[in-house]
Amino acid sequence: MSAVSTESLNKVEQVLVAQPTDNPTHLAEELFAVVDVIDSNGGFRRGLTDPSREAAQRAGIASSVLGGKISDAALAIVSAAAEARWSEERDLADALETTAVTSVALSAEQRGGVDALEQTVNELLTFINTVDASAEAQAALADTRASKEALKKLAVSLGGRVATAEGKLLLERVATAARGTTAARLANEFVEIIVKRQNRWIARVTSATALTAEQIAKLQGSLNKTYGKELKLDITVDPALLGGLRVQVGDEVIDGSLSTKLSELGRAFA
Repeated sequence: MSAVSTESLNKVEQVLVAQPTDNPTHLAEELFAVVDVIDSNGGFRRGLTDPSREAAQRAGIASSVLGGKISDAALAIVSAAAEARWSEERDLADALETTAVTSVALSAEQRGGVDALEQTVNELLTFINTVDASAEAQAALADTRASKEALKKLAVSLGGRVATAEGKLLLERVATAARGTTAARLANEFVEIIVKRQNRWIARVTSATALTAEQIAKLQGSLNKTYGKELKLDITVDPALLGGLRVQVGDEVIDGSLSTKLSELGRAFA
């Protein structure tokens, strides 16, 4: 996506996070269904993305077509997407698909935090590895004569022992709506979206020296309090830091290393 479309996607996902819903997997199913409608109806797609229309007009088109057919939460997200600007027509549907996967990730978070996200990712990776290693599986998933139900069952079975509702939903989706790519490649795109969300639950700590158990416990408590959730620590030792810690949670970096402080001091003198 271009910078314009990426910025619009970020705004749509902010609307997702702000929506009160106790069933984010159902919300994801609704968004996937809207993606299918947009893909199959060129007039509707152009109406939602037409830059000559005002944002309110485009949102009105979304409401007139989808109002009463999807939940208020789903309609709010689609309306936000219609109000946004997109570099390409397809970008709007791609953004809604990404938002649907993010909603699935939110469902896993609510159910079991980072461990549930990891389980969902592992189910998708099992599917990808199995399909990549089997020409027979690739041919079966690409068989246009197969029913959607048959493809869904096949995809879930190729995911190994799929135990999560989130993994099942995403595997069924990649099997029946690859949208111009292969099921395995789409599954890999879904993995990347979930891993980005998963990183918000992992604190990647780099220390100049090995930390004691007591120091780790204190750091864990401090970070959990700061971020309001039980983070998983990933600790590495790098003597090049000279002293202090560097902590990254998602896109946020807290750098208290001595090497960084010395570099900043050097720039100040320069």
